Amino acid sequence: MRNAMNERSKLLVRYIFVGALSLFPLILVLVVVNFLKDLGVSAYLSLHDYTHSFGFTIFLMIAVVAVFALLGYSIEKYGKSMFVSIIDNTFERIPAIRSIYSVSKKMAAMFSGGEDGARKEVVLVEYPKKDVWVPAYLLNRHENICVLFIPTSPNPTSGYTVIVDENLTLKTSLTLQEASSFIISMGADFPKREEITNSIRTHQTSVPVL
Repeated sequence: MRNAMNERSKLLVRYIFVGALSLFPLILVLVVVNFLKDLGVSAYLSLHDYTHSFGFTIFLMIAVVAVFALLGYSIEKYGKSMFVSIIDNTFERIPAIRSIYSVSKKMAAMFSGGEDGARKEVVLVEYPKKDVWVPAYLLNRHENICVLFIPTSPNPTSGYTVIVDENLTLKTSLTLQEASSFIISMGADFPKREEITNSIRTHQTSVPVL
């Protein structure tokens, strides 16, 4: 009797877990929508404190969205924006914030896939121990020494920066978007799985057993 109750309890827990996972995409969408709603309400209230006008506040918010859209269009179509270039030149002349702005700009370009980010490589590296492979962004290389950023799931913007020998990495044809999708989905989305599987197997067979 007790065994039967234990089995039923385990099945119930399993059903609850599977049911919760099935609703995870919906919950994630609701969280994002709620965040955007709170962001919009906060922006509206902040602007309204200055304008004291519903119509003018809405106009300003629409104007800001339109500016973002125009900036995105000009960057996508022409590769640069005059307005952004002016901001870049201004901040690069201020010693106090020049380094911070430069690093922030490079990180934004990397994760958006634009400018230098479009040419960044995605490699596999054994981390945190041997025979455990993770995707990493190759940020810099000097001779045979590589600077890698190893992102963590499910947030690809957090992680670890490591310096390793190039021989300890495996090259892939993954794009930044594909690697980010793999990390955000915690492996549920596994792009180019055949290529990655074959690379790891080939490496394992080529390494001599001590």
